[in-house]
Amino acid sequence: MNYNNWYALSINMNKERSCREQLLARKTVFQDTNLLNVEYLQRKELVIDKGGRRTVKNKLLMSGYLLVQVKPEEVENEDGTFFERFPGDTFDMILGTPGIKFFVNCEKEKPIAFRPREIKKLFDMCDDAHLEVKQNIQYDYQPGDVLDVVSGPFAGYKCEVSSLQGDKVLGQIDMFGRIVPAEFTKEQLYKEV
Repeated sequence: MNYNNWYALSINMNKERSCREQLLARKTVFQDTNLLNVEYLQRKELVIDKGGRRTVKNKLLMSGYLLVQVKPEEVENEDGTFFERFPGDTFDMILGTPGIKFFVNCEKEKPIAFRPREIKKLFDMCDDAHLEVKQNIQYDYQPGDVLDVVSGPFAGYKCEVSSLQGDKVLGQIDMFGRIVPAEFTKEQLYKEV
């Protein structure tokens, strides 16, 4: 992925999806070739409800902001040298989109791009860590595995699996220096891979 020439836009709160769709629609209407990408960042989070069920939910990383990648246009100076600048038509098209307020970090009509390492860090926060969670839900535990207890009265303890009986996992917990037998469902346990 190219991490160059990314800019942040301040938009109306909770309008990330509609602003993105409107901006992409305006891009096709105006036949703009400089606007390369429009993204709002979502992070996958593991949510454990009261019943112990684990689900993966999308959470906005930066609510109220859009990221756009714009290809700069090359302009020739009088002496024959070239320099890059933000395209004026694209600037007007972006700010004319309903719901978009202004460019973040902008000097007059010259938006300043993020550094590539900053954008890379933002996109790395939105990685596919949720895939590990989905695989773990379907994981078959083996006797002798040491697992984390994530819900129930023993949440926070480590459990050593002693046997499996259908959907139940029989294990042992070290509590106050004594080994205590306990019974768990597979949803109450988590194995780091």
